[in-house]
Amino acid sequence: MFQTRDAFGGFMKKSLIVLTAALSFGFAAAQTAAPASAPQVPTLTDVPAGHWAKDAIDRLVGKGIILGYPDGTFRGTQNLTRYEAAVIIARLLDQMRTGEVTVQPGNGITQEDLTALQNAIQELAADLTALGVRVSDLEENAVNRDDFSRLEARVEELAAAANTGEEDAISSLTTQITDLTTRVDELGGNYDELRADVDDNASSIAALNDLTVLLNQDILNLQDRVSAVEAAQADFVTRADFDNITGQLSGRIDATNTRVGGVETRVTTLENAPKFSVVGSVAPSYGYLTRLSGDADFDVDRLTNGTFADGVFSDPAAGKDVTDGDINDNRGAGSFTFGVRATNLTTTTGSLVVRNAGVDFGTTTVNNTTPALRTVITLRRATASGTIGGQEFDVSYAAYGAPAGRDFKFSDYLFNNTDALAGNVFVGNLNATTLPLQPRITVVAGNTTSAAVAGAATTGTGTPFAGVRAAVKPNADSTFAVSYATGVGNRSALGTDYNLKFGAVSVKGEGVLSVPNSGANNVLAGGLQRAITNGNRAFYTEVRADLGVAKFGVNFRAVDPAFALSTGNYAGLSVTDSMPYKPNQVGFGGALGTNLGPIALGAYADSYVPYTGGTRTTAFGVKAGVKLAALELVGFYNRGTVGNAVQESVNNGDLAPVGMGISDVPLTNTSTFGARLRHDGSADNALVKNLNFTIQDGYYYSSRTNDFQAYADYSTTVGGLTLQPLVRYHMKSNASTDVSGEGTTFKAGVKLSTAPFAGVPFQPSFYGNVVYRTTNPVATTATTTELLAQTGLAFNEFLAANTSARIGYSYYEGRNLANAALVGDTNDVSPFSAADDRVYNAATGTNSARVQGVYGQLGYNGLNANYGVFRYTNIATGAQTVAQGFKVSYTFKF
Repeated sequence: MFQTRDAFGGFMKKSLIVLTAALSFGFAAAQTAAPASAPQVPTLTDVPAGHWAKDAIDRLVGKGIILGYPDGTFRGTQNLTRYEAAVIIARLLDQMRTGEVTVQPGNGITQEDLTALQNAIQELAADLTALGVRVSDLEENAVNRDDFSRLEARVEELAAAANTGEEDAISSLTTQITDLTTRVDELGGNYDELRADVDDNASSIAALNDLTVLLNQDILNLQDRVSAVEAAQADFVTRADFDNITGQLSGRIDATNTRVGGVETRVTTLENAPKFSVVGSVAPSYGYLTRLSGDADFDVDRLTNGTFADGVFSDPAAGKDVTDGDINDNRGAGSFTFGVRATNLTTTTGSLVVRNAGVDFGTTTVNNTTPALRTVITLRRATASGTIGGQEFDVSYAAYGAPAGRDFKFSDYLFNNTDALAGNVFVGNLNATTLPLQPRITVVAGNTTSAAVAGAATTGTGTPFAGVRAAVKPNADSTFAVSYATGVGNRSALGTDYNLKFGAVSVKGEGVLSVPNSGANNVLAGGLQRAITNGNRAFYTEVRADLGVAKFGVNFRAVDPAFALSTGNYAGLSVTDSMPYKPNQVGFGGALGTNLGPIALGAYADSYVPYTGGTRTTAFGVKAGVKLAALELVGFYNRGTVGNAVQESVNNGDLAPVGMGISDVPLTNTSTFGARLRHDGSADNALVKNLNFTIQDGYYYSSRTNDFQAYADYSTTVGGLTLQPLVRYHMKSNASTDVSGEGTTFKAGVKLSTAPFAGVPFQPSFYGNVVYRTTNPVATTATTTELLAQTGLAFNEFLAANTSARIGYSYYEGRNLANAALVGDTNDVSPFSAADDRVYNAATGTNSARVQGVYGQLGYNGLNANYGVFRYTNIATGAQTVAQGFKVSYTFKF
């Protein structure tokens, strides 16, 4: 059955299998009945199980289309002849003709099956055509029977010619035979080579056949997708339609862009247009703090200090909160303010632009004959800022009693009124940043009742004052200014201040000449020399250098005592004291500090005499040690003298910043030596963040007193709980018989607080604070103790939104104190400071007392109601005084 050795027989066999498989599998579903009698199905022994073509071969054998070779083999790798291919196709056509196989597309065969069949037939036809061409070529070049007949005839002729002696003919025949033999040998060699190539490439051809099947399937899938696209083509937009739509959209986009540009222009115009708004607030309050029983004076603020009720019932700076004058003392207050705000105000020429402006009005109580007091609405404050001629400016006016706007400062020694001057104040600034040296002009004017500017306390509208300051910038980091200030009827002053920086070197200082306003000192009347002679002067200058590894500083100062705020002269026309070098001294000093890796070095020296002359006071000190990040261990030595006498301490530190913030020597301005170990938990390079501790021992060699201190504090937050513990130990001893001041103090405390618990009803939060100190003085047998405890609970969302409820309890007890009434200024006292021995009262004595209180607060949208009950007990006598406090306040802003 399979006999041919054609070179392309293998490929024909592959194509034929594809064709017959397509017919067999495709038409099988269309068969309506089985044949009447099925031939015996042979078994092919050489088709391995799992072969990719086994199913197709079994189907063709079962249909009787392929029967195999007589020995029961299929010989799948052997070439297929045209005869074998014709037999297979004939069997298939016979079955189709007899009806054993019917082609019915509706009953299972698809268009894809027909396409696959057509492709297979075309492929086989192309193979057969190519094979026919090659066979024809072989036939044309092959030696056939006629060639041999002619060759025999020619041989006979040659034989006859030989007998007749035709030697030339015989030679020619021999040559032809040789050529023919050569051609036959070459043809045989070509055939052998072709056969060897076919055998060698059999596996490659088989792999290509497998790949061809897969490619055919991909082609069919692509045909399906093309058909689907062709079917949906009616819904597609043509290129012409697309271009048309694009053109229309481009036009609409251009129109939209034009409209958006117009809207942006209108928005910009609206943003830059003048705008006006009305603002204001209402803040009435009413309350009292009065005794219910007893007659003792005592302090309430030491209980509420640091809690939600801090300053609610009294003034922390007042000292005594409950006094005889507080009985039935109703404290009513309130304020009502309203104002107008304006932005983007511009003149027609654009030379003046006011970016922001405002005018505020409020209620003020004024004197009147009948009745004595009345409330009126007055102008409280007016402000404006913008540009004039391209230069920045700002102006403000604040009336007496306004909450802000009455503070200004020229320099540390002149017109330093940052604590709000009592009176009506106008301040204007012009900052000409576009001009050379960028001058800044400041003008102030007004009237005041303050003695610091007026010369004596006044009433009514007060005394007029005025001043002007002009500052320039020689470079980006430097300023130089000249100032003039006057309080009419009091003084006039001329000053200069400078802060110049040149690389690592900076020079800072100022000088002021303050002259009393009198006819003799009138410069315009020829009194310039007398003004200089009679004037009061203040001058200082500092030179600093920061070289990275080391810092240096030197200073000189000469400050007249008339500049002191406590003398009543007020030569600086100031109510605020920020003078770096205090009045009544002429002195100089210097300091050194290093930054040499693990090495810590520092030194200072300072010397002064009183401004009008006197005994010289001198102090100097050094330190040396090592440091690791923010941890430093140093030894130090200090010496202070007045005249030639060594003093335990001198007051240079009260008059000058000894060390200029550079040397950092412990216990400056004393006569001591010792050592200090310190860690700064707030430093960027802290070994433990928020852990601060100091261990220091200093020996005062002039009085033979040893002072040892060790204290620490820490702060951490874990899971919403903030923990702040502190501890302190202080021991002071004296080798002489003088035991005053000797003793030991131990202090410890902790502050606890939580953030609101958002997932819990009412969002509660809690705080609890306790601090205790005990001091055992050597001079007495009595132990001084102080205990402060505070606790509180807050409901931050109580019953309704923006509603809060808080309740707190505080307890303070002091034993063996100098002050039995427990009164005093608590405004500048931090009971939870680890650096301070005391909680509130430092002096020891024989008096003991306690005070405790319960207080609460209910708040809703700016409305707060506070109530508290406080009890004071004299421990020695058992006498009690009870007071209650009440305050309601409301703040509404619009």
